[in-house]
Amino acid sequence: MKRKLCTCFMIAALVWLIHDVMLIIGCQAVYGNVTLENMQLLIRERLTMPGDAQRYLQIAGEGYQKEGADAINLVFFPLYPLLMRLLSFGVVDLAAVGMVLSRLCLAGAAVCLYELAKTEGGEQAGWYSVLLFTVYPFSVFTIGVYTESLFLLLSMGCMLAIRKEKMAAAGIIGFLAALTRVQGMLLLFPAVYHVIAGSLSKEKRKISWRDAFVLLIPVGFMVYLAINHSLHGNPFQFLIYEEGEPWYQSTRWIAENISTQYYNALNFKGLEKIIYWPQIILYFLAVSALFYGIKKEVRMEYLLYGGVYVGFTYLSGWMISGGRYMMCCFPLYLVASRMKSEKVKGALLAGSCVFYFMYSLMFLQGYSIM
Repeated sequence: MKRKLCTCFMIAALVWLIHDVMLIIGCQAVYGNVTLENMQLLIRERLTMPGDAQRYLQIAGEGYQKEGADAINLVFFPLYPLLMRLLSFGVVDLAAVGMVLSRLCLAGAAVCLYELAKTEGGEQAGWYSVLLFTVYPFSVFTIGVYTESLFLLLSMGCMLAIRKEKMAAAGIIGFLAALTRVQGMLLLFPAVYHVIAGSLSKEKRKISWRDAFVLLIPVGFMVYLAINHSLHGNPFQFLIYEEGEPWYQSTRWIAENISTQYYNALNFKGLEKIIYWPQIILYFLAVSALFYGIKKEVRMEYLLYGGVYVGFTYLSGWMISGGRYMMCCFPLYLVASRMKSEKVKGALLAGSCVFYFMYSLMFLQGYSIM
């Protein structure tokens, strides 16, 4: 037990240290020197204000709005801002609470990933997956006021519960994941697969009444639809808002979306290296990795979730945050940890580290990497 706790603290310290080093380097790049005041200013301006962060803070402070310019905030799922509101006790700075919440969830997510990878390939695989996850090129969002860390913790926690046959816990955690992001309901696929495949295996796993708890996973999304209906009389009002400014979202076939990404990469100079080429490359890397995972006999629950996650993500018709969304496809880290070639693993880790610092510094300097 002591060794396990020690490992958890070491993992948390590692992921926090790497991100803090990045912030120190970013502070030096932005302000020319590193002081406590400059660090606080950098964190406040870049991790709590750009893009979605301000919208989560608005929801946490004021709730969803029925009308007005902020009514479109309905497209953001409720759990993360609700937790910020509850933990602030109505007094503490919401932005500070969001930062602390994200950091704690990041550490928890890294521990869950370690446990999943360790079960698959041993301690070395566990540590490698944690390192690769921490220096994912767009992982700067895991320490800001964004949902990435919370969703990663819940989605990996749900998968870990499935792996340990704790289906009641899997259902409850999956329910919370589906209240955090729409992709959370995709956890139903590996959960149901685990139950059915186990009952058909040679060991003939008996289906228990506790397995029914996995049906709680889509209920989280239904609660979100109920919020839509209570505010606007339409459970799918969020889709209407997503189709309008500033998101212009729609659903199109993956091939069509990849073609659009390629067109944008050729025609939108300045954004091609930040948004469009990374989204194209990540799609083909992810698909290749999942097929490689089949060859390496990675657990089918992980690969199934990875497949539906990638497919669902790339159905987005006007995707500009693909690099950030793909960070939450955690089966990719599990597959990477199973590679035999140490040279390939080292090259992948080194390359990811280079891009991590590059994109993080760009973000901290004001570039919109989405």
